[in-house]
Amino acid sequence: MEKNSFQEAYEKIEVPQEDVLKAIQKGRNRADSDAHKTKKKTAVWSSVAAATLFVSSSFLSPSLSHVMADVPILGKVYETFNDSVGRSLESQELITELNQTASNKGIDVSITNAYYDGAVVGVTFKAKGKMNSEENGQVAGFYEIFDGNEGISDSKEYVYMEPADDGYIGHIQLSYPKSELPSDTTFPLEFKTIGGKEGNWRFDVPIKQLPYETVTLDKNSSEDLSGVNVHFDSIILGKASTAINYTATFPAQGKHDQVGLEVYDDKGKEINISMDGIDLETTKNGDQYIVKGRSIIPQSVKGETKYLEIHPTVALNEKDQFFPLNVSTPAEVKAARQKLSVTIEDITVDDSTLAVDFQWNNGDAVNKDFSFFKDFAQHDVILVKESEKEIYEEPIKHSVKTLQKDELRFRSTFDISQLDDFDLKTYVMRVRLGSLSINIPVELDEVKVNVD
Repeated sequence: MEKNSFQEAYEKIEVPQEDVLKAIQKGRNRADSDAHKTKKKTAVWSSVAAATLFVSSSFLSPSLSHVMADVPILGKVYETFNDSVGRSLESQELITELNQTASNKGIDVSITNAYYDGAVVGVTFKAKGKMNSEENGQVAGFYEIFDGNEGISDSKEYVYMEPADDGYIGHIQLSYPKSELPSDTTFPLEFKTIGGKEGNWRFDVPIKQLPYETVTLDKNSSEDLSGVNVHFDSIILGKASTAINYTATFPAQGKHDQVGLEVYDDKGKEINISMDGIDLETTKNGDQYIVKGRSIIPQSVKGETKYLEIHPTVALNEKDQFFPLNVSTPAEVKAARQKLSVTIEDITVDDSTLAVDFQWNNGDAVNKDFSFFKDFAQHDVILVKESEKEIYEEPIKHSVKTLQKDELRFRSTFDISQLDDFDLKTYVMRVRLGSLSINIPVELDEVKVNVD
């Protein structure tokens, strides 16, 4: 399943890296502006826009490192980048100091310390030298993990740094990208740009797993219409983190579906998940896709709750649907694997305008605020030329009027006066049900797992 990151775009852009980074920054800004549309931050999300970024691996080598007991900058790093796992491990004196430096283009980059707890890896680094800031005044770097392996989620990331002493400090947090967690390994990390300068700063960071406990599970949750099944495999109980491992099975059309979890303790209090829906491995078996996934809780739950109540959801991958203008109305546009629909109730046209009346899901708001549907009406029910319907360009100018708020009825009026080739046969309505599916995921039955 694919996360909403810039990795695919990066691979396809055949331009100098400076242009690539500009494209990434543009995508980051767009992700920020759309953040209010998603229920959760990751998902799907926008991993390029966080000061604390998530990846995967394991750290600590006795030969090259020692436990840090009193390093003033350490606490500041984890506090600055809001890394609760790092703060907890620091308080337990389980952070390891490292001292690896790479120099290029007049900039020295040093890996300063690291941790590897359960399935979570954290790295801090320092950069010194003449660096350029971006328009927002911040200094950034662009790095790859595991040589930019396409099979690893978020293997290319953009990270912002903070001023410290005579340079800048940065922070990376990852979820180890494989099902099996090695006790000792190295973490390939390469910075491609630092402070606006292209170069090469490469590290093979040694890491060693802190002690952890694995609780084996055998719990299933499924939903018939979507054809999705999630099997919970195990829970990894680390010193300062908890990982939930699962195997999700999707039908052929669900190749890009994405699992998300909500977790509650034995008192019904929701537990924060910092990294959700991490895809570790995807295989195809007949007409099904099987994904081994993981979600991370940035705290230890051992001794804090007797059990975890897990509520799985799945954001389905629904394709755009196209509605001809010359057919009888009313007519319903329905999602294939979810109870979501848009009913086109009426289409009227004159010399300069095309008006389309439509209703969302027969008036069922599915616990969403009205502004969500108003936004959908504005951006996701669009007039496009039939021969160019798969091309995403600026939409034809239009206005949206609410006809009946309680019934979720709207009217979009499109300005067709400047369309020389307009004809009811050559234009269609694009209904982006996918944007609904992302924000209204399918809810599966909850499961309860003991951790006491």
